[in-house]
Amino acid sequence: MLYMLELQQAYTYFKTYKRDPKVIKSVVAFNIVVDTLGTANNCACIYLYTITHWGDTAYLLVQNWAVPSYVILSGISACTVQLFLAYRFWNLSKNAFITPFLALFSLASLGGAIANGITVIQHSTYAERNFNIKTVTIWLASAVADISIACALVWRLQRANTTFRQTKTLIHRLTFTAIQTGSVTTALAILCLILYLINTELNITVGFGFCLGRVYSLTMLFNLTTRAKGRHADLDTTEPGSSQREGENGYSLRNINNTDMGVISVHRTAIVRIDGEEDPSYYASKTPSTDRVDRKNDLAV
Repeated sequence: MLYMLELQQAYTYFKTYKRDPKVIKSVVAFNIVVDTLGTANNCACIYLYTITHWGDTAYLLVQNWAVPSYVILSGISACTVQLFLAYRFWNLSKNAFITPFLALFSLASLGGAIANGITVIQHSTYAERNFNIKTVTIWLASAVADISIACALVWRLQRANTTFRQTKTLIHRLTFTAIQTGSVTTALAILCLILYLINTELNITVGFGFCLGRVYSLTMLFNLTTRAKGRHADLDTTEPGSSQREGENGYSLRNINNTDMGVISVHRTAIVRIDGEEDPSYYASKTPSTDRVDRKNDLAV
């Protein structure tokens, strides 16, 4: 069901946001491929245990090839989404100090997933699962990356000071979305880790672990597709003739070099773009009179 929801969200994304950067589209397509392999792998794992080798005690005591495959594929999916969210934070803040740490946490989680997959191959019986505790802990410590990314986004958004009600509404909505970004995946990863540590020989944790890759991908897709809601909600704050161009790309952070104030400003259109590059044609289309109105409506970040 999660996989079908992921396909539906991916279809919505590619149909609605045709002008998004190719890098973002490639990341989404890559994760869809990884999750397709992961879903097929999970189905094969269940089929082998419950149909092909039903009643075969010797086989049921061993973790088959599908188990390490699911671990590694879930780690790849999680790392891809976390790096995508770290990239969004970089586009929003240009913070060269925090962003590398966010990427490091994500890559450490991927390393833990790969190491855990290798450990499962080397110690394949359920009785030997204690050998996997360290690598499982590192892998599911992806929750640290999720929390760090969510906190970094909330911190950056809350630094935006404004007196405009519409802009405050948008900032609150983006803050709520950032919290949502980390809460679901964090809760699921922590739940898997706790269930695994309680009894390493039980397979309850696998049932939740099978969902990890899909939940991470849905997190990324929801972040991308919900931009349409932000666009329509703040349509009344955009200037005439500019809403269509900006709306097609969703939220946009506009770094305006305001010579009068000497600060980086966020345009009052309250459309924050954190996924791609600036559109130079936006400024080329400005008239002097419009620019004067814009300057009056700028707000300091």
